[in-house]
Amino acid sequence: MHESILKERNLSTSHTLITLQDIRTLKELYQLKAETRELRLPIVKNIIKQRVVGQSSVESLKNALYSLQTIYIDDDTGQRLLRLDDTRQIAVDLTYEIRELQKDIYYLEYGEDKFIDYLAKFIPDFRSYINQGVNMLKNKHFHAFITDRDGTTNNYCGRYRSSVQPIYNSVFLTRFAKHRCNYPLIITSAPLKDFGILNVSINPANTFIYAGSKGREFIDLNEEFHSFPIEEKKEELIHLLNERMLVLLQEQDFEKFNFIGSALQIKFGQTTVARQDITHSIRDDESSAFLEKVKSVVCEIDPSGRNFRIEDTGLDIEIILTIDGNSDDAPIKDFDKGDGLAFMVSELGMASSKGPTLVCGDTPSDIPMLDKAVEMFEDVWAVFVTRDEALKKQVEEICPNSFTVPYPDVLLTILGLLSL
Repeated sequence: MHESILKERNLSTSHTLITLQDIRTLKELYQLKAETRELRLPIVKNIIKQRVVGQSSVESLKNALYSLQTIYIDDDTGQRLLRLDDTRQIAVDLTYEIRELQKDIYYLEYGEDKFIDYLAKFIPDFRSYINQGVNMLKNKHFHAFITDRDGTTNNYCGRYRSSVQPIYNSVFLTRFAKHRCNYPLIITSAPLKDFGILNVSINPANTFIYAGSKGREFIDLNEEFHSFPIEEKKEELIHLLNERMLVLLQEQDFEKFNFIGSALQIKFGQTTVARQDITHSIRDDESSAFLEKVKSVVCEIDPSGRNFRIEDTGLDIEIILTIDGNSDDAPIKDFDKGDGLAFMVSELGMASSKGPTLVCGDTPSDIPMLDKAVEMFEDVWAVFVTRDEALKKQVEEICPNSFTVPYPDVLLTILGLLSL
């Protein structure tokens, strides 16, 4: 596996081939990204089973890469532009899409050892972080591996719909999940499907337990669906909220928020809408105005403030149904990843004292997940992907057996090397 993964004959390859395309619309971009997912899925499966991958697969990835690199760039702004329809255009930053295709091509052409050397060229102190992580976690078989996705095990993308998991990423995670832990859980704020984490992941089937909506909904290793119970009244309120948000995003002043970052995500017990993306393509005053408009809509639907909580990340507005609010004097709180983890542990029947547990995250929204893990499991270890000193300190205080790394690729490499 460490040599080139490609062979010219005796090929085991996918039936999906990608031709060169002239990408001019956002719809065509998303279609191309969907094609790269269909291409990548069997490649990962073949690598895991130590089958060779055909050169035609790499040529298809190169065609996808070139199709992205040749998208029209405006001479005045230096930004790539795509049409939304016959009259409207949008600027797109394709750093994630292009970079991850380049990495996958290098990984397939040169093999894993050289690929890791390749990553080291772009990340300061890469080897030091890798050695620290491997030394800290080696010789451990984890009872549970509990991780966030975006920003933790996957690099951030400007548009969730484009954030298709790369091949190298899936190989490293799949090896770790299959060989180093009993319960591999991915808990994300994104929806589970249509359009959610299942639509952008390429890990082989029955490898991960996928949880969307902060753990309110998940699919287990037997592909059975589980969902956190929601009161009928709250279901009616969030249905009304979603209807209002769909109408709001049709207004001329706000329709642009349909096409950036997370866009509108209707989740299970939660609704998320982007007000900014990682490249700050929206003016600050427009972003703030949209935030205030969303807050006013929520207030109209829930004037008492007992049914919804609003969490503003600066990029996304997360509108979350509260829990434990069954009477006027009962305590209420928003549903967080700690609640989601507790629900999953109960549903899955996970014992609390069968070896160490590894928790990975990258933002303050992952802290409740770590808190809950420390509460439920006896031997918890943590790796957070962050350069935020305050978050680093918070992680260390909650979990002494922890360390932080600056980029998702560092964490991925550690996990990949631990499972060799």
